[in-house]
Amino acid sequence: MAEQAGRLPRFARNDIFVAVTNCEWRMTRGVIGITPTLTGTAACGTERKEEKMNKLLLSGLIAVLAALALAGCVKTEPPPLAPEPPVIAGKAAAPGAAWEQGWESVLARAKKEGRVSIYGGWEPSVRTAVTDAFGKKFGIDLEFTPFGRGAEMVARVQQEKAAGLNVADVYGQGGGTLMTSMKPLGYLGPIEPLLILPEVLDPAAWAGGKFPWYDKDRRGIGMLASIMRPVFYNSDLIKEGEITSVKDLLKPQYRAKIVINDPTYTGVGNGMFSHLVRFAWNEAEASDFLRRLIKEQEAVVIRENRLQVEWVARGKHSIGFGAEPGDIVPFMKAGAPIKVAYTKEGAQSSSVGGAMAVPVASPHPNATIVFVNWILSKEGQTIFAENWGMASVRADISLRGIEPALLLRPDEKLIIATEEVTLMKEKDRELAKRIIDEASK
Repeated sequence: MAEQAGRLPRFARNDIFVAVTNCEWRMTRGVIGITPTLTGTAACGTERKEEKMNKLLLSGLIAVLAALALAGCVKTEPPPLAPEPPVIAGKAAAPGAAWEQGWESVLARAKKEGRVSIYGGWEPSVRTAVTDAFGKKFGIDLEFTPFGRGAEMVARVQQEKAAGLNVADVYGQGGGTLMTSMKPLGYLGPIEPLLILPEVLDPAAWAGGKFPWYDKDRRGIGMLASIMRPVFYNSDLIKEGEITSVKDLLKPQYRAKIVINDPTYTGVGNGMFSHLVRFAWNEAEASDFLRRLIKEQEAVVIRENRLQVEWVARGKHSIGFGAEPGDIVPFMKAGAPIKVAYTKEGAQSSSVGGAMAVPVASPHPNATIVFVNWILSKEGQTIFAENWGMASVRADISLRGIEPALLLRPDEKLIIATEEVTLMKEKDRELAKRIIDEASK
């Protein structure tokens, strides 16, 4: 899509906004800061150091890791994920051995390994809270490599695999990235053999009495139950109840006032467009809507999730189509004039960026087992969900403090994202690309 930017005068080029994922909102009382001098407005924050390094030093990183691999520091053939004796689905393989014995054995080896390497798109507040809590409990470091979009993570892993390297222990991303990119490439390993703790394996601990597998092959786990709605808006510029249908965005008064999350990339923009294609309307109606949104309404297309919300919060645009709930919540909590529209097209439940998988081979296999079990425990999910500001799929996690906008209303239609739904989204990305190309000529 980057090469199309030249033909789209109102397209927000990805290379301009790569390093603004930490942009946040500052109110006069100062809840979240962007600059020390601005109040009541928003501006771009400091670039994430790690994201900048991801782009500038990727080639050098691969070369260094390759050299370390040759020296034996990074093993290209790590030991199997399961400990000895292997622990599978909470039951020790050796007769008479209790799960506690298996757990203590894994924990002892995990502490010797000393770290877990996590690739993904979890929110900064989540990364900090999880790292602190896990480190204090087990004395094991978490090393996060953050990626603004799932496609960036996939590209990194592809380069590492081509160099014969296994660097990540855990993938923490959206279900779309894991199911449509990582899984078909053969990068996801079985996660079920890693589960040991009874509180994790107990079906009653999970919503609906079922463990939250994302796919039938049990390669991914969806840990969040986020309600995504197509439209959000600046409540200083749009009245509540003014937008009751997604088609309202085609009204003349909203011309040049809309910013949409790029539906040609895996993410919430793609997910919301697919929601219209597959469930709310049909392909013809959804295609016509997107075409008119670009051509007639002059909507801006952007790939940077948080910047899209910031623009609406600042009033640069009045309306947004498709936004990650995890990006909306911090602005709401900071008092920014952001609200979601409850439209007749309904909502979709998704794990957003809160899905998890493991690679086929891990450099720190025992530490990975400890982390996977802990993050799925009540303690881990409480910390994970509270810092996301979203509901966990664990049934024993309180909803206190969750923004009402992220919970389902009794009268709302709901589609639950599964692997099948995710694969539909992948097909609709190509449809969106053709429409935007045509509408931009």
